[in-house]
Amino acid sequence: MADIAITNTKIDNLNADKVLTFNSATNSVVNSTDKFIYTPTGKDNKVVIGVQVADTHGTVTYSIGGGVGAFGTAAKTGSIAQNTTDTIQIETGRYMKANGTIEITFTPANGKRLATDHALRVWVIELQ
Repeated sequence: MADIAITNTKIDNLNADKVLTFNSATNSVVNSTDKFIYTPTGKDNKVVIGVQVADTHGTVTYSIGGGVGAFGTAAKTGSIAQNTTDTIQIETGRYMKANGTIEITFTPANGKRLATDHALRVWVIELQ
């Protein structure tokens, strides 16, 4: 499993254009996961996690690790169908690890690779 740092796209100005920074999966081993690491830049807030999956090879699943502390919650899991660009909205405080990061693990469809078969791309928009 590879750890991939997510470059944050911070929305901090109203009525302004913002270019998304895409972070691509790197794992080209069959049935292997990639873990994307997101580090929030400010106080606990809401973020939008965007995921793009190529148009063939099936569904990708994800797990956002559960957080710690008083506001921590259990892991959030789900799936992204092939040929889909999807978003997941979370509150950072619910999923933040003790080190201040949020971990999102993606798993390819059986017999597939995240980097090549799914061409998985992830981005995060931090809402300020």
